[in-house]
Amino acid sequence: MGLKVLLIQSHLGRIKFRPPLFPLGLCYIATTLEKHKVRILDLNIWKLPIAYQKLKEEISNFSPDLVGISIRNVDTTQRADIFYYFKTIGPTVKLIREIAPEIKIMVGGSGFSIFAREIMERIPEFDFGVYLEGEESTPELLDNLDSPELVKGIYFRKNGSVHFSGDRELPDFANLPMPKRDGNVINIKPYISTQNNIGLQTKRGCILNCGYCSYPFLSGRKLRLRSPQSVVEEIEYLISLGVTKFSIVDNIFNVPVSHTREICEEIVRRGLKVEWDAWFEIKRTTKELVLLAREAGCKHFGFSPDAATNKTLSTLKKGITEKDIEENLSLMRRINGVKAGYNFFYISPGVSLRSLMQTMILYFKIPIILFGRGGGVGLGLIRIEPHTDMHRIVLQEGFLNEETNLLPESEKELVKLFYCPASYRYLVFFITFLVKLMEKVVKPLGRFILKRFFQK
Repeated sequence: MGLKVLLIQSHLGRIKFRPPLFPLGLCYIATTLEKHKVRILDLNIWKLPIAYQKLKEEISNFSPDLVGISIRNVDTTQRADIFYYFKTIGPTVKLIREIAPEIKIMVGGSGFSIFAREIMERIPEFDFGVYLEGEESTPELLDNLDSPELVKGIYFRKNGSVHFSGDRELPDFANLPMPKRDGNVINIKPYISTQNNIGLQTKRGCILNCGYCSYPFLSGRKLRLRSPQSVVEEIEYLISLGVTKFSIVDNIFNVPVSHTREICEEIVRRGLKVEWDAWFEIKRTTKELVLLAREAGCKHFGFSPDAATNKTLSTLKKGITEKDIEENLSLMRRINGVKAGYNFFYISPGVSLRSLMQTMILYFKIPIILFGRGGGVGLGLIRIEPHTDMHRIVLQEGFLNEETNLLPESEKELVKLFYCPASYRYLVFFITFLVKLMEKVVKPLGRFILKRFFQK
């Protein structure tokens, strides 16, 4: 006899309501729980406190034996849009305990895994924590709720203390079942919109070495690829559900290029009419690949050069040069029918006034180069996270110390976790103000004027 399991996507807690991102990770987990009756509840479909009322209703109507909570992110990681998502977790768990005191509660997700022990110790209501990818460990845990120590990759409580059962190998991604998105698991309709809110994953793992990034920790440094045929079959499945716009949520889509090419060729061969976006690595983005991806439906190419000078690019271990960025910009300017976006950090270890100015030049230059084609530039500061080279560097610099908690209590503490040496503090304050002015006033005004001009 299986259990009744309610999987919850934790609420982000934003006052400004935005269309929710589809909980792809929970669908993967739900699909592997074949022996159990599973429902998914994404609290982000509603504003607070309505979302909590929906949670009460779901627990009352479904009467689950176990509730699982997914923490995708603990904060925005954006200094210009700072918000601490994690502050909703405690109230959510306490509400579940009030409604059903005897229910078992487990937690997982990438946000949890980065801060696994800290979260287990901070929120004592969590009975179990699923560490890293849970498609294999979660079904095993449900078979061993009374003996969680037998299941590798699980945090649990024993005699009032938090324990870890030990590391386990990451799943063979190619052999995981395609995640179900039908009405028996989740209502997909709230996610179908003009935005690409629904994700599709073609691989896991990352072989790049970006110094600030936690992806290699979360998904490993070895690529685990799905077959191009299975990827495109999933696209056909999405189309059958009414989805024609989606995002490829790989860490980087065009690594390796051969895998990307085969997927795009298969989409074209089957004549599928879809629109999608993905993140691309600059050096591996050729004219041939862009044209093929465009033919397969890619409308937006995301790039993350992150730095603007050879010195800062080297410090962040990007594996590219200033020349590579310029060549990529020239390429994307010449190709019609696609948008390109670029992300930069304006402060990084080893930054100089020259590199900072060069970054700001690119911030203003790229929209001019790509004028009329869409896309743009994102500019921010590095959010220091554990399990990264950046954390090691800031400890050596003395910017942070070993006692600094990278899982803060509030936005006030979160501000201190963005890399900004004291010597650049006032300059960064001015740049942050300038960027907000550009994003909130200048760009919208420019788009309004252009729209009115072209309408005439």
